[in-house]
Amino acid sequence: MTGLDPGASHTAAPGSRLSEVVPPTEVAQLGDALRTGAVDVASVAGDFGNRVRRVPSAVLRPRTPADIATAVRFGARLGIPVVPRGAGHAVDGQAQTGRGVVVDLTASADVGVPGSDRISVGAGARWGAVLDATLPAGLVPPVLPDFLELTVGGTISAGGVGGASHHHGSVSDNVLDLDVITPSGDLVTCSPDRDRELFDRVRGTQGEHGIIARATLRLTAAPASARRYLLRYADLAAFVADQRRLAAEGRFAHVLGQIVFDATGRLSFFLETAATFTASSAADEPDDEALLRDLRLQGIEAIQTLGLRDFLGRLAPLTAQLRATGSWQADPHPRCNVMLPGDAVEAIAGDVLAGLTPELLGPGGSILFIPIPSARIAAPNVPKAAADPLTVLFGIQRTAPAGEWDLVARMRAANSALYAAAEAAGGTGYTALSAYHRIRARGDHDDE
Repeated sequence: MTGLDPGASHTAAPGSRLSEVVPPTEVAQLGDALRTGAVDVASVAGDFGNRVRRVPSAVLRPRTPADIATAVRFGARLGIPVVPRGAGHAVDGQAQTGRGVVVDLTASADVGVPGSDRISVGAGARWGAVLDATLPAGLVPPVLPDFLELTVGGTISAGGVGGASHHHGSVSDNVLDLDVITPSGDLVTCSPDRDRELFDRVRGTQGEHGIIARATLRLTAAPASARRYLLRYADLAAFVADQRRLAAEGRFAHVLGQIVFDATGRLSFFLETAATFTASSAADEPDDEALLRDLRLQGIEAIQTLGLRDFLGRLAPLTAQLRATGSWQADPHPRCNVMLPGDAVEAIAGDVLAGLTPELLGPGGSILFIPIPSARIAAPNVPKAAADPLTVLFGIQRTAPAGEWDLVARMRAANSALYAAAEAAGGTGYTALSAYHRIRARGDHDDE
């Protein structure tokens, strides 16, 4: 990374030596799970946003949920922040602290043996590893994020939406039970039938009410293949109208919209849909003509048939390319995701697009739409536009060249304006708002 954002606060060294504030007997309980070495703490000091760096006093790589509970108890008693971290895909320092302990949940990445309709996994397990366990058994979670390198616990803490959410709601709506370490350090198993209040509080609230240590996920029968359709649209109105219609009708298993700048600097509108199937004969394959009939598309960019694992992991080549260029690791990513009421999407998106330039989106940047009938999101604290029958995740996936902090500041100002517009229209931030308040509460917030 080329420097750090001068508009943010940073800690270049641990905020305090843990041994100065925590009794040695308590530190000893955690053994080598608690590490204070310079390499260890530096490994959790940044995130995908590449804008903020906060070096903690220690990093906990838990061997069991009991290790997390021990750390949370002494943190609660002594006023030391204990902050959970999954894959580090946050963009504004939500999983960092300049004093205290970061819990590296990727150390808890075990994946159990799938049962007939469920699987138990550690919170730090990546979704790709979950699929590696379930697909050979002919099973799959009903909803997955489109980026499979996220952790299960982090996704549930955010809520979790994807291309199948118009059928099955959020990832959090497809959890059967959770093991949670509460803010007081108690290890509690919760579910719809057991401590329902805690179960509801921890899903979609970004770790404010506890650290998820383990999850039991619902599984359904996995189709063998997916027919992917990349549909091109001439304008925003037709693009938004077809998303609304397809989310309501459910004719596709997967619906996701994307807007990008083409090589000439013009906006291009694409709708990615997919029909899943298990082909034993040609008659079992999707009827392309019937599926695409009466849509307002301008043209068909591509139709391809993929194995289910290849379809679900279709972003892997793109992320590999970004890593190869160094952009993934080095460039700031001031991204912004909001949940908009369906009736407000076209107006708000239109305002955003009117002021958007290739520079303000950045190289490889895109605008994401995921339409979800609001009733499908049943977990009470997962963000949605409750007063509208349709919720649309509207995300601006920005990238700025490393070191161009004036541009980052302009991008973040545009993001703030979008958050304000979303709230004024009856929507909400997807993850950033709750995380923002939590960061301020523990005193690590940026200077802005």
